[in-house]
Amino acid sequence: MLVQALLAGLVVGLSKMEYFFGYSMFNRPIVEGAIMGLVLGDPVTGTIIGATLEIVFLGSFPVGAAVSPDGGTAAGVSTAFAILTGAGAAVGTAFAVPLALLGGFAFVLCKFINNAFAEAMKAQLAKDNDKAARALFWAGSWVGTFGLYFLIGFLSVFFGSTALESAVSAIPTDVINGLASGGNLLPAVGFALLLSMIMDRKLAPWFFIGFILAAYLQLPVIAVTALATAGVVLILVSRNENPATSTADEGDDNEF
Repeated sequence: MLVQALLAGLVVGLSKMEYFFGYSMFNRPIVEGAIMGLVLGDPVTGTIIGATLEIVFLGSFPVGAAVSPDGGTAAGVSTAFAILTGAGAAVGTAFAVPLALLGGFAFVLCKFINNAFAEAMKAQLAKDNDKAARALFWAGSWVGTFGLYFLIGFLSVFFGSTALESAVSAIPTDVINGLASGGNLLPAVGFALLLSMIMDRKLAPWFFIGFILAAYLQLPVIAVTALATAGVVLILVSRNENPATSTADEGDDNEF
């Protein structure tokens, strides 16, 4: 269990360092879940959980100083729980929301730690001590970001997976099935949150067209995406061939 906990901590910590690798999207749920699954020997479960949580947190993003739930950390730890306990994706997705809230609180703590290093770095810059300032910058980044999230991943798996495995084994099958059904509803909640922000009279018909194609005509997602892409291309070509012209006549005030 120690090795798995260390691996989980490394995945969660390095995923949060995505900005150091050119904004690699490592902290997206679908990416972190797949990586965690690959490291722990079950990439299929990791990809399923990551893809599910990607849809759940699709419309969740920070605005200004607001802190949004951390879907990436939730995907990583949930995947580790699901694989190590053998409970599968149903139990993994059930723990996603509280883990995402924990990740959001950790992000605030991360900023406090980084701010302390930033103040120390400013003091060294005031003394023209560039070498110490650079050292504080890197130390703050690795301690305040990687170190904090490594501990979240490591401690959650090392102390939580055994207790969770015992708890899951004591849960009746009907409850597990209920968790699975609830997990299947989570993507719908994510889409609903996203649609509540972008839906208007112009977009609503396209939404229902896509729903009819998928639900009634049983077209796969790739086919629906291809049709939507073709529709967008046709609209753009039509607009370029028929540029809008002003219908207002510009007259002189002395016409009369």
